[in-house]
Amino acid sequence: MPGQPYFALRRLRAWGALPLLLLAALSLSSCADSGNDDDPPATPAPTVQLKTDATLGPHLADAKGNTIYYFSRDLAGTNSCTGGCASTWPIFYEPGLTVGEGLKAEDFGTTTTADGKPQSTYKGWPMYYYAPADGSGQNVREQPGEVKGENVGNVWFVMKPDYSLLVARASVLNKTSNQTALKSFLIDGQGRTLYTFAVDQTRPTTQPTNCTGGCISNWPVYLEMGRSLPSMMKSSDFGVITRPDGAGGTPRQQTTYKGLPLYYYTPDGGLRNKAEGDGINNVWSVATP
Repeated sequence: MPGQPYFALRRLRAWGALPLLLLAALSLSSCADSGNDDDPPATPAPTVQLKTDATLGPHLADAKGNTIYYFSRDLAGTNSCTGGCASTWPIFYEPGLTVGEGLKAEDFGTTTTADGKPQSTYKGWPMYYYAPADGSGQNVREQPGEVKGENVGNVWFVMKPDYSLLVARASVLNKTSNQTALKSFLIDGQGRTLYTFAVDQTRPTTQPTNCTGGCISNWPVYLEMGRSLPSMMKSSDFGVITRPDGAGGTPRQQTTYKGLPLYYYTPDGGLRNKAEGDGINNVWSVATP
């Protein structure tokens, strides 16, 4: 038939182009696949993060969500949990520690236990897990999300990033009796000791003026910022008084605990683990919970 060779040639040319089209498609697919290899790897979970408990609020946890605690006996910044205590409260240590949202890397450090093991610290406090003994007597770490170690013995508490007040427990020398005793007392979020003045209890109506002038220079007022507390303490126990001796004679506030104003002691030097004011003149005491 006239024209058949022409149409046959067109079909052959069309079929002959198919391998070239398939090759081009495979080449493009290969390029796309090789591009995926260049995608950045997924960001690993931070080794310390914030988790929120319905009762306790935000607190520190490891990458798997295991709660981290502080021990009120560790005010000096070194591990005081030894012997059987160490079995129940294993240390937390993470080399190359990374932090999640809401935490600052500069707040973390490392200390060394009495037996030479490294331990991570947060704001000067050594960090621990909780591993109570089970029915067979084996110490088993609590599950991620659990906070069963909170307030154990009134000395163990979850680590929070925003404590306004904490509880410490340390040996304190009373300057009147010259006796040293182990005491629990209030400290601010930086570990600085807080005190109460006996005169504020005997003269409650004049509290704003019981310690002024040279007295207040030696015993500066404490004013809390926010109110994040260990669970053993009640927010209702705290209040404020208004004093007349602010800058230029303006009013200023001072935090009270169970009706007693809270003070610092200047010779403590603004340092943690210092309590040089207990027993001064037999009227100043560390603020006990």
